Amino acid sequence: MTQVNVTKSINVPAEAAWDKISTFRGIEEFSPIERSVVEGSGVGALRTCYMPDNVIINEKLNQVDDEHMKLEYEILSGPFPITGYVSTVQVTSLDDNNCQISWGAKYEVGTEAETEMKNLFEGFYNVIITSLEALINNKN
Repeated sequence: MTQVNVTKSINVPAEAAWDKISTFRGIEEFSPIERSVVEGSGVGALRTCYMPDNVIINEKLNQVDDEHMKLEYEILSGPFPITGYVSTVQVTSLDDNNCQISWGAKYEVGTEAETEMKNLFEGFYNVIITSLEALINNKN
């Protein structure tokens, strides 16, 4: 089992970050994903993510914990040489105007692709967190 995690502090109130993340909708507003379509809401919702190169990633929302600002989703299918991908995202309040976001995943991957996948996901999570901060701050 391979694990990857990115934890960053951003200048955004925790509630504002959680409001964007917890809906499982609109990820294209703060990620490299070109567009997404969500069927359903809450636990069990299915999200189809369309990447700029026409690659499709299918995901399922497994858990939403509003009290602890934590969610879990899994990749059902996609272009990656991995299996069993489960991602956990948690928002932690640092003070009224700042929070910490931890975005990580566990998955199975062959040794030949382990470094590539770890670098890919770390880069993706860094972009998402940084873009989320910019999106929220630009709307205020």
